Amino acid sequence: MSLSLSIADGVAEIALDDGKVNALSEQMLESLLAAIAEAAKADAALLIYGRAGCFSGGYDRKLIAAGGPACDAMRAAGDRLTLALLDYPAPVVIASTGHAMAKAAFMLLLADYRIGAAGAFNIGLNEVAIGMTMPAAAMPQARARLAPQWLNRCALQAQTLEPEQALEAGFFDELATGGDLLERAREKARQLAALHRQAYRETRLLLNAPLRAEVAAALAAS
Repeated sequence: MSLSLSIADGVAEIALDDGKVNALSEQMLESLLAAIAEAAKADAALLIYGRAGCFSGGYDRKLIAAGGPACDAMRAAGDRLTLALLDYPAPVVIASTGHAMAKAAFMLLLADYRIGAAGAFNIGLNEVAIGMTMPAAAMPQARARLAPQWLNRCALQAQTLEPEQALEAGFFDELATGGDLLERAREKARQLAALHRQAYRETRLLLNAPLRAEVAAALAAS
């Protein structure tokens, strides 16, 4: 199974594991969106993580190379994921269990708290490096969430970062060793879940409102 959802004690856990690089195909994205919707219905704090060594390599590269309707559908699902994460009514924590590239790195930028695995892992926005112009709806996310001194290197120059650099750039809030990563992420999800939910939800919406408006305008114009 490429995705599993469990909800217990006010925390929903979504685990991505396709046995490979957790490519965000249309099928994976639709499954992820359905799991997020179910977690939101339960008013649960959300924790998303990947398989050991890889959170996700981003969009399915084969579909990007082929283009056409299947690629368009994948990107449309990815845009809906962006809005779903921005609109989520409870805390969102991501444990990046290894590599996180392109769309997966943007997922990190949309979470409330991000814990990265320490080690020899790659994190970055590699769109330009693989011949893609950065999507108009993606640029506001990079500008809003990355440290200014890293924006050019990450978004334009497609620099691949080590976890320590990704922490400095703004992809992560902290790093943890592989054995401690999930427990630390669960601890953080429980901590955020214990905050006053209505106040958290309304403040989160206020915090995300300017970015959401920019993203929605870019999507409407595309």
